[in-house]
Amino acid sequence: MSLSHSLPLLEVRSQAEGLVTGYASVFGGIDSYGDQVARGAFRDSLANHRAKGTAPVMLWSHKADTPIGRWIEMNEDARGLQVTGQINLKTTAGQQAFEHLRAGDVTGLSIGYRVTKGGSQMREGVNVLTAIDLAEISVVSVPADSAARISAVKTAGIKPATVRDLEEALAQIGFSRREAKAVASKGFAGFAEPDDSIEIIAALKAATQQFTKASQ
Repeated sequence: MSLSHSLPLLEVRSQAEGLVTGYASVFGGIDSYGDQVARGAFRDSLANHRAKGTAPVMLWSHKADTPIGRWIEMNEDARGLQVTGQINLKTTAGQQAFEHLRAGDVTGLSIGYRVTKGGSQMREGVNVLTAIDLAEISVVSVPADSAARISAVKTAGIKPATVRDLEEALAQIGFSRREAKAVASKGFAGFAEPDDSIEIIAALKAATQQFTKASQ
């Protein structure tokens, strides 16, 4: 089985704890094996998985006996193979993997695959992969491509804040409703008058004092 690797972005997802997302492979790059994945290389494999109701296995460091969860969404876009998976936090391996991911100790993604017949060709000294049968996607500590990194890890209690959420939070720490609304909608630049800034500073100081006393 050959291996290739990915280049993700970092973001936080708002679904279940342990949800991860990233790019399992990025088109056009060259990994340490000298392989380059071409756009469309996963198309047939993804279609076959969908038709069969299967998915590549989520493993820890390509170890077949160490699954850590499952991949629940896979799509090719202009950049590469974007994937979303759910770490199984009820297993020892999944929990350990999650803790490493959350701490940032491990951030790599790597794919395990078989090149289908006629699915590779040499171009200017580079082995270009045009058709890949995707078997597994692993979380790894040292990806062959140093830029191949996990893109997202969802931890408990994190969710996108709305303007109303921010208003409520500001009101709870001592801002007036007028101040909270202005800050939430426009930021501190929403206060046009100098006196407003003075009021905000006073409110923040008072709220800090209250928080300190409550924490003691």
